[in-house]
Amino acid sequence: MKTEKWVVREHIEGVPDVHRIYEKVVEDLDVGLAPDEMLLRTLYISVDPYLQGIALDTPLGGHMGADSVMEVLAAGPRAAHRPGDLVQGFGGWRTHLVSTGEPELWQTGTFPMVFPAYRRLDPSHYDDALPLETALSVMGGPGMTAWGTLTKYLAVRPGDTVVISGASGPVGTLAGQLASLAGARVVGTTSSRQKASYLTGLGFDEVVVYRHGDSPEAVREALVEAAPDGVDRYFDNLGGAVTDAVFSMLNVGSRVAVCWQWATQVGNEGVGPRLLPYLMFPRATVRGIFSLEWFTESNWAALHTELGGRIRSGEILFDHTVHRGFDSVPTAYDSLYRDREASRGKVLVAL
Repeated sequence: MKTEKWVVREHIEGVPDVHRIYEKVVEDLDVGLAPDEMLLRTLYISVDPYLQGIALDTPLGGHMGADSVMEVLAAGPRAAHRPGDLVQGFGGWRTHLVSTGEPELWQTGTFPMVFPAYRRLDPSHYDDALPLETALSVMGGPGMTAWGTLTKYLAVRPGDTVVISGASGPVGTLAGQLASLAGARVVGTTSSRQKASYLTGLGFDEVVVYRHGDSPEAVREALVEAAPDGVDRYFDNLGGAVTDAVFSMLNVGSRVAVCWQWATQVGNEGVGPRLLPYLMFPRATVRGIFSLEWFTESNWAALHTELGGRIRSGEILFDHTVHRGFDSVPTAYDSLYRDREASRGKVLVAL
C-alpha cells in the first residue's frame, strides 16, 4: 500500500523554515507484518515547538517524529494491540506506518531519551466534552506536563505568586488555571494584547505582554509591577529575558520548573546574567521538566479523573486549533511561529 510521510531534508537553526526543512515523500509500505508488528493509520498529528529540536537531530531523509493518535488496521498474533484499537505514541508525520509500538531509544541528540511504548486509548474516556484529539492535548502530553508539574513538584500554596512565561500555549493555560484553583495569584507573560485578554478570561490575575527582543529592563519593570511581593513559583516555558528577570525576584523557598526554553533554543538568545547567585539567598529549587517520566498507567488514570473531571465540570477550559489534511502539517507547525494570533491552545492536524 502507499504511505505518505514528511521527511527532514535540511537542518536549519533558529525559527524553522518549513519550506526548506520538510519534503513530502510517497512510497510503498510493506504490510507483510512480523508476528509482533502492527499496521497503523494516523488519525491526528501533534505539532509542538519542541519539534524544532527533534528536526535538528533527525538524520537527513528520516521521517519527522511527532506525537500522534493512530488506529490499528492489522496486527500480528503477538502484537501489543489488536485491529480496531486506538493508540497514542510517537508515530510521526506519516499517514500509515508499521511498528511494534515498543519503546524507542532516541540517541541522535544531545540528551538520549526513550519514546514510550504506544498506549491504548480507552474509547469510554472520550466524548463531546473530551473528544479523541484531547489525547494529544489536555489528556495527553501537554496536560500531563501541566498537571504533573503542579501536583508533583511545584506544590502551589494559597497566597503564592506564580509566574508562568509563555503562558498562552496549551501547557501554560492549563498550569495557570490549576495554580489559580490552588489559591495562587497567577501572573502570565504572552506576546500580544489579544492573548493577554484571553489569559485574563481564563483567570490569570495579571498578564505581561512581552515579545522576543524587548529590553530586559522593560520586562523586569513590568514583572515587578505585576508581582510586587516577589515570585514563589515559576513555570518557565520561555527562558531569555523573562527568566533573567524572574530569577532576580525569587522569594525564600521558591521553586522553578524549567519546561521549555524557546528564547534560547529557537530565538538564539544566549546572553544574560549569571543566574546561580539568585538561587543562593532565597534557597530556591530548580527542576527540569520532562513529562515522559510521568507517563504511567496510574498517572494517566489520575489525569483523566482529576484534570478531566475539572474540565467536565467547567472549572478548567481549553482550546484547540485543528488543521485538516496531511498536506497541512508543515503549515500547522509553521503557525506556531509565524501566525501565532490565529492559533489558540493546542495546535494539531486531523487527517
